[in-house]
Amino acid sequence: MPSSSSSSSSSSSRYLTFTSPTLLTVPGDPSVYLKGSLEDIVANYPPRSRYPHEVLQGLWSGPTGIAYLMLQVHLHKPDLLISGQPALHWAQAYIAGSRGHNLRLGSHGCGISDEKLALEAVRASISQDQRHVREFVASVEQVLEVVDGYADEMLYGRAGTLYLLRMVRHWVPDCAGHVASPIREISERILDNGPAWTWHGRRYLGAVHGEIGILTQLVLTTPELAGRVEPSVRRLLSLQGPDGNWPSADGHGVPGRSSGKGLVQFCHGAPGFVTSLLSLREFFGEELRGMIDEAVRRGRENIWAEGLLRKEPSLCHGIFGNALTLPRGPKRDHFLAVAVPENVAHLKSTDETGCLFERADYGRSYSTLTSYTPSAVWTWLVCGEATPGFFGYNDIKDRSHVYE
Repeated sequence: MPSSSSSSSSSSSRYLTFTSPTLLTVPGDPSVYLKGSLEDIVANYPPRSRYPHEVLQGLWSGPTGIAYLMLQVHLHKPDLLISGQPALHWAQAYIAGSRGHNLRLGSHGCGISDEKLALEAVRASISQDQRHVREFVASVEQVLEVVDGYADEMLYGRAGTLYLLRMVRHWVPDCAGHVASPIREISERILDNGPAWTWHGRRYLGAVHGEIGILTQLVLTTPELAGRVEPSVRRLLSLQGPDGNWPSADGHGVPGRSSGKGLVQFCHGAPGFVTSLLSLREFFGEELRGMIDEAVRRGRENIWAEGLLRKEPSLCHGIFGNALTLPRGPKRDHFLAVAVPENVAHLKSTDETGCLFERADYGRSYSTLTSYTPSAVWTWLVCGEATPGFFGYNDIKDRSHVYE
């Protein structure tokens, strides 16, 4: 069992270090942890015939996000049974429950956290029914009718709409004709609003609310746009600090230095940048690829130094998301080992501050991105891959379509 050092157990520190000079290894089979996490979800957050409005947060939190997670499990592990049923059965069960009769677009912007858009996109992806595709596209057309009411970031904005369009294009055969025009129009709207995109009046830089997230969705959805956004990518590379981290937003510190907040997690900081840059790299020329490689190397050094977060392990705010940005091998395994259930329980029981692994899921215990168990599902599903994608962000890549 690992033991954290007394200096890093201070509640003022964001991350852990360990007294042991050797790296930890995952004590069990990842497939066992995967199955255990899935069984936990269906037992303690089961499908319902009807869901209250307050739990509906699109892919971020609620049954729609769990349905999409189950669909991804089905893709990776079609023979895996969860409580005696394949993952596709559970995907269909979670998407089937009523969301009420007054579900409207815009209750949570137009990004991946909007329930109406996410529900329609996931339902189309599961059913592969062109009728559901058309219903989703009709909602996207409503997004296009709003000129100034939406942001351009990922969670609440148009970059999230682009991800959902790419998702449907990937999962539904022969739907390209339905989604091509909305993809082009959403992309142009985002580009017209840039490159100084803002959210709540600030020019954020990170994967969830900021510039690197917007650029990643633009290019992964339409690779031909890489040349148009290259100056923005170069600007972001120039903002990496001496420690390998990035500011949360323009105005946090000074250019070339990391944010005073020093956040090292997917939504703000090096983990989100590393994940994004690894996805973007192939779409640029040799010189920029070299700059990206160096930025990734330095970013990973920062994640290794400060990425064992004291927050509860999760994808967005914790160790799970950070682990997946490290190279496959001993360092990634070390992070993963800290986050297995038995080690989390041990470290919490021996922590004198009572603050270790506090939840950071905003009270939503089965949030796909910010709580332990669904984050564990995605992590154990993809942790053996050389460059794992991030759920609901760059897990879908489809290069078969061009920008017309």
